[in-house]
Amino acid sequence: MKIIPLSILSIALSISSIARENPFEPTDHFLEQKEMMIQANRDQKIEKEKIVNETKLKELANLESKNEMLKKLKEEQKIEKSLLVNPDENTQKSYVPDIKENFKVLPFVKIYIVNNVLTIKVDTKYKLLNQDILKPNKKLLFDFSGKVSFYTVRKDIISEDFRSFAVGTHMEENFFRVVVDLPLDVIHYIEQIDAKNGTIVIKKK
Repeated sequence: MKIIPLSILSIALSISSIARENPFEPTDHFLEQKEMMIQANRDQKIEKEKIVNETKLKELANLESKNEMLKKLKEEQKIEKSLLVNPDENTQKSYVPDIKENFKVLPFVKIYIVNNVLTIKVDTKYKLLNQDILKPNKKLLFDFSGKVSFYTVRKDIISEDFRSFAVGTHMEENFFRVVVDLPLDVIHYIEQIDAKNGTIVIKKK
């Protein structure tokens, strides 16, 4: 049997003890704290991604809203441009119009008179319910759905083909009315109604 000197054994035990108590060895508490920090970083990253995604969704919603507004504006401009086209020409050639009147009666009602053609433009959310004539009074009547409150608007028109118009509300009946007063009998006029675009064109035959 080999005898290990006591001094050598003592040194070996001392080294083993130092290795176990090495201050540079990661402790259990350190490992726990490290794991908590990693998890916290993950949670923070997920939260940032969530905020970024929510911001992108809001921006997309705003963009869609702006696109819808632009589309509506373009439709109105298209209608206005169509008034600048001579209906008697087959080539649809544009020219300088004889603009008599241009009224923005209400935020949702506009009336144009171009080349003695009267056009009524009403916001499409107000649907045409009824159209009528008052022969003795030489008037054209147009009723639109909508419970809206406003003072009656009356305007004289500088034109040989139209006298005046009025826009009034019947809130109790949930509609408002546009009345066009004519200098001649209604049989001398024709009406072109585009309900989809909320447009009514009136001109003398």
